Amino acid sequence: MGTDSPPVGIRRQRSAAGEYRRKSGERRPVGENNQTRRRRRILELLKEHGRLEVVALSQQLGVTELTVRRDIEYLDSAGVARRVFGGVEVNSGRSFEPPFAFRLETNRAGKEAIARAVVDRISRGSNVAIDFGTKTYFVAQEIRRRRLQILAAPTSMQVADVLGQDPDIHVLWPGGELKPIELSLFGSVTERFFRERRWDVAVVGVAGVNIEQDAFSDYSQTDAHVKAAMVEAADTVVLLAESRHLDAPSFAPVCRLASADVVVTDATGPHKVLDALERKGIEVVRATE
Repeated sequence: MGTDSPPVGIRRQRSAAGEYRRKSGERRPVGENNQTRRRRRILELLKEHGRLEVVALSQQLGVTELTVRRDIEYLDSAGVARRVFGGVEVNSGRSFEPPFAFRLETNRAGKEAIARAVVDRISRGSNVAIDFGTKTYFVAQEIRRRRLQILAAPTSMQVADVLGQDPDIHVLWPGGELKPIELSLFGSVTERFFRERRWDVAVVGVAGVNIEQDAFSDYSQTDAHVKAAMVEAADTVVLLAESRHLDAPSFAPVCRLASADVVVTDATGPHKVLDALERKGIEVVRATE
């Protein structure tokens, strides 16, 4: 990529205050600080262009080259990008999942819509197994907002922290090994905890929905095993899938399509994957903002 002119689609305009504005139609997520927003933007550009140079990023983000290099060092250490001479390259694949902090503000409105639709299907007094991830984080916030009196077993410290603030919610901690940075549980202890109990509802996020493979899938084999244990032990299985995950195979299978009772997505309008799920008798909920 040349340094004289930025790639199409990443130009910014300066405001009177000297700050860069997003393109028309882009929304700035609520609650992001400048550093998180800048690093998330670098990841977005990497996904689009594959490789970026420090000089060009400095010009487009309106910060010094030193600041860009620090951002690149952070992304490299987090394993979400690869630092190269003079810039940064994308570091991704089917088993790649960005850190929680970056995912939290990506498609926030869609995830909040999904959360509202999911909680509509949770009755007061239910026993609920809750997966880790940003989609379930917003589900936890919605449960707390509605003050549902439930028993919840989360596999995420972030989700447990939200639910644990409400005295009406009884939180069971499954135990097991803790994944660094993500702060989610995995391993045989966690899997056994879910299999040895019966759950009214399992709320599980997936990263892939593929009709040809007859599978819901996720990024990590260890995470997929925990999700599968939740699915097997629940009377009602509610799977959460963003539109970008439809027809997208991920690394590790979680369960067959027929295992799901409800699929909640932010996709709108006709979609061949959703149509196929409905033909299989699975309820598809298209959440709206």
